[in-house]
Amino acid sequence: ESLYFIIMKKQQQTILEKIIIGFFRGVWWLVKLPFHGLSKKKKLSVADQQYVFSKKQEVRNLGQSKNPIELRHAVIEADKLVDWILKKESYQGETFADRLRSAEKDISKNVYNSIWDGHKIRNCIAHEDGEISDNELRRAIINLLMK
Repeated sequence: ESLYFIIMKKQQQTILEKIIIGFFRGVWWLVKLPFHGLSKKKKLSVADQQYVFSKKQEVRNLGQSKNPIELRHAVIEADKLVDWILKKESYQGETFADRLRSAEKDISKNVYNSIWDGHKIRNCIAHEDGEISDNELRRAIINLLMK
């Protein structure tokens, strides 16, 4: 065979390989299409991160108080901040609890359980008139600020 035919044969194989690879890439794209966006959660922007930082500082300052009303307020603000983050990161659900459950697979078990514990204290503040110690309130603040 002449050199020309060898080169042409090699180019044809390369073109055929490119067509096959392109075909399978297209098939893979079609397979992934219905799941696009399910695994990717939105990340907080720099401005959102700055907001979270300033709110955490505000909550920590309230948490240093000896006034039980300010401590309760700090727990509620910490809970609201976690909920705001969950919404910003596109976790679905009608309530805080629903959004936290949808985030469960993306956060460590310790953080998840800590947030739940803090949220339960927040619910006691919001829905019950029970006595909650200052230590429990401070623990709830710490637990909620883990996220």
